[in-house]
Amino acid sequence: MSRPVRPQSLRSADRQTAFAVFLLLLGIYTATLSAPFDNPDAEVEFQTTRSLALGKGLALTAETPEGAALMAVRFNLREGTDGRLYSWFGIGQAAAGVPLYWAGRLASAGLPELEERHRSSEPHMGVARSEYLPRLLVAWRNPLLGAATAALLVFAARRLGATRPAAFGAALVYGAATFAWPQARSALSDVQATFLLVLAFDGWLRARESFSRLGRPRRRDLVLFGAAAGAAGLTRIAVAPALVVLALALLATLVRGHRGLRSVPLLRRRSGPRALAADLALAFAPAAAAAALWLAANHLRFGNALESGYGAALGTFFGYPPELGLAGLWISPGRGLVWLAPLVLLVPLGLWRIRADRAALLVVLGASAALFALVAPTQGWHGAWTFGPRYALPALALLWSGVALALDGLAQARLLPWVAGPLVLFGLVANLGGVLVDHPTHQDLALRAAAIEWPEAGPADGREADEARFLNVQWDWRFAAPWAHWRILRHRVAGLGEEFPVRRVFGVDDPALLVPNHARDRGFSHFAWVDLAERLRVGAALVLALCAAALSSGAVFAVRALDPTRP
Repeated sequence: MSRPVRPQSLRSADRQTAFAVFLLLLGIYTATLSAPFDNPDAEVEFQTTRSLALGKGLALTAETPEGAALMAVRFNLREGTDGRLYSWFGIGQAAAGVPLYWAGRLASAGLPELEERHRSSEPHMGVARSEYLPRLLVAWRNPLLGAATAALLVFAARRLGATRPAAFGAALVYGAATFAWPQARSALSDVQATFLLVLAFDGWLRARESFSRLGRPRRRDLVLFGAAAGAAGLTRIAVAPALVVLALALLATLVRGHRGLRSVPLLRRRSGPRALAADLALAFAPAAAAAALWLAANHLRFGNALESGYGAALGTFFGYPPELGLAGLWISPGRGLVWLAPLVLLVPLGLWRIRADRAALLVVLGASAALFALVAPTQGWHGAWTFGPRYALPALALLWSGVALALDGLAQARLLPWVAGPLVLFGLVANLGGVLVDHPTHQDLALRAAAIEWPEAGPADGREADEARFLNVQWDWRFAAPWAHWRILRHRVAGLGEEFPVRRVFGVDDPALLVPNHARDRGFSHFAWVDLAERLRVGAALVLALCAAALSSGAVFAVRALDPTRP
């Protein structure tokens, strides 16, 4: 484990390894894609995407039943200076979905009968349905970006010195044995923000690698860094602390790199003040343009460049004890990283192996710590209606290079099967429960059972009591995901139907039987292909065949890329 770790330059086999990871995870994620949508927030984001795609700006319209329902209750919406209602979510998430929305519209034009069956089927949450294929294609964004994030982690791990097998294994485990899998089958913005943040991180590593080879970074790498960083901020402004760390790291890399080039007589012509200024402009101009767009959009919507729509809601949002939030993010039974991403326990070992690379160490630890510092003191540290601590997903991805490096060290010490093996198995089991039983099913049943167990939770009735019960659910092993997911699944596979006894599922001493409120949350209807087959009467064979093709192709690429005879 003491063998020195040196940064690696990417080769063709590394790109094939990353592509293999992408295909394998894309097949898994598509096969388990959630029927759109699992979260009302995702519907708000879709309606914003729809408005943008149809040239109506960022304001929601009442042209669809879902849009009208959201506007009627003003769910996560705020009135702008023009009297229209706007989402308070990142505009980057909405904009990125526009091409997929149009692809769905084109598919709908060719399948009018499917869309008609969708419109005439049972309303969801009491609201009539519209635009199935546009929703499905927009929802497919997260499988694409989730798989692409894991592929980028192969590059990052290799550039930091991990061997190719370790980089492959770590990336695959990130995608299949952490809560990145349940998140990728969902439709919220954290997956897109994580992908863009990792893309910017990889851009910094590329720039550093160029200087180590006594050359200037390629222009496209610098532009890609700035574009990725800017798009990440437009998607989720909450990743801004990590972006600041990456921006400072790139600034230092460019200044030191150009200074190093000028110190070599034969390379002086490659550098100079103008060359440094040009590289800085290439890297930071796209990010500055994105920041300007964010400010302009805020001003046009709400009359204040710094008002993104959350308004007074932010006043109490950062009022949670940070030590409790941090403990919840790491060890709470329902949201803890040690349960839902157990290989994260190996990160210290991996980072210790690159302790001589102070720049990489400071960037990984600084960016991830900045993200945790922002999330821990918030009332929503748990991520609310979703599986796993979704706000910690970007930090987990940045830390994951340490897992790849740790796997190398364990392999050298011949401890890999004994240490990493159980952690991988535990993570796979924990997160598979969050896939086979959808999180809305669990949260519906768990909160109703919690109302029986704690009828007067919290300082008052109503919303405060519900929030207190929700926190209790995250900390109580009887109620918490993913453990309760497996008990729900056991009831289903035993053929006992959709009436769940609270005594058996949640350990509550009460004879009550609970049935999921919505048809989507019963049985396995939460899988998109099951929904297609059962509700819309469309054979899912083609979808599953494409998933199988992706898996088999990924396996072929993996075998070729991991051939030990390749350099």
